[in-house]
Amino acid sequence: MRHVTCVLTLATLAAAGVSSSATAGGFHNADVGTRRMGMFATVARPDDPTAIFHNPAGLVLTTGTQFYTSLSLFFLDIGLRMYDSEGVLRPEDHEIRPDWNIGALPFIGISSDLGTERLRLGFAAYAPNAYGAALPDDEPTRYHATRVLFLGSRATASLAYEVSPKLSVAASASLVHLYLTAQRFMNPLVLQDPDHRFDDPAVTKEYDSTLALDGQGFSWAVDVGVLLRPLETLSIGVAFFGGSSVRLRGDVELTSPDGTVDSTTHRTDMVIPFTLQGGINWEFAPDFEIGFDYRYYHYQVFQEQYTVLEEPLMGMSEMRDAKNYGNSGNWCIGLLYRPLESVELMAGYQQDYTPIPDQTYSLDNPSRDQRGIGFGARWQATGRHRVGLSFVRNWFDLVDVQESTANPPANAKGHGANFEVGLDWMWRL
Repeated sequence: MRHVTCVLTLATLAAAGVSSSATAGGFHNADVGTRRMGMFATVARPDDPTAIFHNPAGLVLTTGTQFYTSLSLFFLDIGLRMYDSEGVLRPEDHEIRPDWNIGALPFIGISSDLGTERLRLGFAAYAPNAYGAALPDDEPTRYHATRVLFLGSRATASLAYEVSPKLSVAASASLVHLYLTAQRFMNPLVLQDPDHRFDDPAVTKEYDSTLALDGQGFSWAVDVGVLLRPLETLSIGVAFFGGSSVRLRGDVELTSPDGTVDSTTHRTDMVIPFTLQGGINWEFAPDFEIGFDYRYYHYQVFQEQYTVLEEPLMGMSEMRDAKNYGNSGNWCIGLLYRPLESVELMAGYQQDYTPIPDQTYSLDNPSRDQRGIGFGARWQATGRHRVGLSFVRNWFDLVDVQESTANPPANAKGHGANFEVGLDWMWRL
């Protein structure tokens, strides 16, 4: 039993290595800034320092020096039940829901033309992936996850140059930091027969151990962007965001029902895929813009998660866990209207596709295909200050997984949605 428990311990490490790290489409949640959340399409016209994140070549659309900050908060609404070995959904009388969950996307940046006509410099610190959640301690999901916190943050420096009024190019370099902490229950009875997940917790608790792990690591990435403006009313943007490999290091503790603690450290290798995105923005009438973006996420590089324990734990020293992710993408379309010179109103629609196959679906990263709508407004309050407010609502495709290869299986049926609210402020120095 102890040997099998260790196998699952390492499998948990592997699974948690990207816990909550993928939205339906990519590693990063792209909803940074009011223009992005309001109309979704930003690659061809990122007109504030969020260009550092969306397309650094867009920095040429601003003049002078701007300080910018934004915060997006998102909340997941999900309910599900789990299939037992007979294909019956359990619990029979209610859905399993998180005790709490919240995500945040903070961004703070500055851009400047340094007193030149063609050169732009930008710097930003932001977290395009920060999410925490807790699942109940008395539901069958406790053997998959009970607590998860994942933080992906970056510090990015960008340099953009306007080659001509019709062509601008840019490059960025980023320091990448990832942090993970996760917890779940372990039970040898559940390993032998997963249907014991559905037993009364009062019966199973005398066999329940608690697995806790954490890890963090640093890496770097390089991005490039291009902005074409063939017409005064038409712009085309393309950006490539480089992937990188990250090695997480941290502690692992397995606390037995009698209070005995087995501990060691781990290193877990994971991959951040590259992203290729393009967009078009057309001011088809005075004060009206329409935009379209497509983002491609090269997730097929994530086929396996590899974890090594620095000191063997229960006779095991490493684990290779299949992920078998596929490539994914996101497309979106949006409108912007200026009813007044100082006011912009936006609306958009998006569809997003998950890279996660049913066989490796996990409850700590319940990504599914999704579609969403966004609304936003920006107000140029003074010549130096602009504020924005935005709202996004996404709906997930029905979860109905019956091919899970995990132990215990993550076979489940349910529904999900999330909503996001965002605020931003730009100050022209």
